[in-house]
Amino acid sequence: MIPASKTFKDALLTSHRAETRVHVMQPTTSNTFEQVATVAVSQGSLTVDGRRNIWRQGSLTLAPADVYSPPLVDLVGEDTRLIVERGITAPNLVTEWATIATLQVMSVKQSLNTGGLVVEVSDPMVNVRDYPLILPWSPLDDEGNKLTTVDAIKHLVAECLWDAPVWIVDDTVDTAQIPPEGTVFQGARMNAVNELAKGIGAFVTVTPDGKWRIGKAPADSTPVAEFVTGPGGVVISEDVTRSRSEQYNAVPLRWEGPESSGLVFLVDDDPDSPTYWDGPFGKRPSSEQRVDTVTTQAEAMDAARTLLDELRGYTASVNFKSVHNPLIEPFDRITVDVLGSRETHVVDSISLPLAGGEMSCETRKLVEGASYALHG
Repeated sequence: MIPASKTFKDALLTSHRAETRVHVMQPTTSNTFEQVATVAVSQGSLTVDGRRNIWRQGSLTLAPADVYSPPLVDLVGEDTRLIVERGITAPNLVTEWATIATLQVMSVKQSLNTGGLVVEVSDPMVNVRDYPLILPWSPLDDEGNKLTTVDAIKHLVAECLWDAPVWIVDDTVDTAQIPPEGTVFQGARMNAVNELAKGIGAFVTVTPDGKWRIGKAPADSTPVAEFVTGPGGVVISEDVTRSRSEQYNAVPLRWEGPESSGLVFLVDDDPDSPTYWDGPFGKRPSSEQRVDTVTTQAEAMDAARTLLDELRGYTASVNFKSVHNPLIEPFDRITVDVLGSRETHVVDSISLPLAGGEMSCETRKLVEGASYALHG
């Protein structure tokens, strides 16, 4: 969840006025960005989807402050960064701002009818997508020494960027693991980054304030917000789906190391779970998985556990619209009403209007008390 004060969070549940502004950041000769203007957003939307390589994408219409301001088209170009802030004005008339995205400008279109500037944006991960590996690449430094998986990810990302990335590595990420002997990547750089991250059960993304994060989904299942119906609730409409079509209770994952190899077959071993392997749900393993950067059984168990956490969650999914909360992010745990009961769900994606209106959100159920075991 994006940090904000208690006043900001409380105002989201009461009467308030919301607005959006962007700080226009232009590149400098010192390989940094400097702020050159702050302008309002008259309309637009931002989608944040943790299932994609590029989490944040959107379209903004920027409005000039007044007729005397410099033309926006002269300030915003394809090399510009935009820092998007959401402002909440509570009944006390004090406005507080929270940064909800740092975005790379992808295209700019001038509207002569409105005087606004329509800007298509993506988060800076787009730079990794756009720069493929020109030659086959191995996770080695300039002296030929092996890089750790974390350092290999940092190297692949830094090569794409004009400015120096600032990194956040979650405490739960294994920073000592080394990719297996003979690891070589070619073609799509994004695939190399994702494959390395999978090997340590992690993901790579850009945070709202523009830092680069190697992280894991939080182990703490405590909800950070409530999206409920009824008096005092914020949910406007809701669709609930229960399906087993994409939901499994076992994961076979093959691993191969320099001296040994094998297959782990991890199953839901919790008798109280609705997807218990030996229960009425049935025995439904996913297709065999393989992660080339996993070289030991312990690493394979960790990767399979991460996959099974996701695959078991689709037993119940919710798509709802609610009063906007710009602080919610993918992998956040929230409380939702589902068919008369309250459940803890994991947020997959959010679509946030930037000029008023309700947000929409897609979630999947978080199955509590998971217990996994090797089959056989």
